[in-house]
Amino acid sequence: MNWGGIIEPFQAFFSTLIDFLPYILAVLVLLLLAWILSKVLRAGIRKLVRATGIDKRLGKGEDPQDPSQFPVAQGAGTVVFWIVWILFLLAILQVLGVEGLFDSIVVVFQKIFAAVPNIIAAVLVLGIFYLVGRLLAKLVTKALTSIHFDELPVKLGLVKEAPTGAGSASNVVGYIVMVFIMLFAIIMAADLLGFAAVNNLIAVLTQFLGLVLLGAVIIGIGILVANFLANILRAGGRAGPMVSFVRVSVVVLSVLLGIRAMGFANDLILLGFGLALGAAAIAAAIAFGLGGREVAGELLARWTKTGSSTGKTGDKTKK
Repeated sequence: MNWGGIIEPFQAFFSTLIDFLPYILAVLVLLLLAWILSKVLRAGIRKLVRATGIDKRLGKGEDPQDPSQFPVAQGAGTVVFWIVWILFLLAILQVLGVEGLFDSIVVVFQKIFAAVPNIIAAVLVLGIFYLVGRLLAKLVTKALTSIHFDELPVKLGLVKEAPTGAGSASNVVGYIVMVFIMLFAIIMAADLLGFAAVNNLIAVLTQFLGLVLLGAVIIGIGILVANFLANILRAGGRAGPMVSFVRVSVVVLSVLLGIRAMGFANDLILLGFGLALGAAAIAAAIAFGLGGREVAGELLARWTKTGSSTGKTGDKTKK
């Protein structure tokens, strides 16, 4: 019986196993080190971030025993935990000699680490602009409140009572200021990260919102002027229909100008304005013609009599 042919496969298996034994031991040691180091660093980072009081500034951290009260600390610790594991897994792949997979993962992480400075810069830009935006929004809100800007909707005739709280006019302007500041921040952050498409999209959106804001200001000024003229006409004892006509005409004109400033269908708006003006002129002419026939007849009769009297006087003078 040929025992050599039976024993030879087992010898080859154990020989290969013995050859791989140092690699297996190295992998086990690296896994143990990764587990210990990741746990220690995660706990240390969480304690360090808690000590800075960032979560308390965000309105959290009331219960020290509740981890959910420390989202920033928990998140920072988790990020460090997985970074340690990723680095050790790369080392394990290199020990095992998996060159192709190792090289691909290294290339990916090289790109990620190369983008880290830009990512940090973008986050800093967003954070700084957010703080500046909140400060400016509060200053604008306080300044507008001090000059009774919240009463503007009442003066425009939009509401009977001025809104209070978050819906007040001064707070709305503060929110608008905050939105525009953050849009500029997003443009800068996208530029740092190389997101040209996002940069162009936000730039177009900012331009559009600026035009909409300009149109809203024009409409608001038009309504103020319409109310002002209406009050003057009422004080002068003018009839109600005339006051309403003037007020509506000014409001319609301001709305058309505001929509045109927003860039919506300029040709159609100009055409509509021309048609409305022509219709108003035709209506005024028809109203004058129908309602002023008697007056026009009297004027024509007077002019005729005056002409006849003048002709007779001239004939007598010649004689």
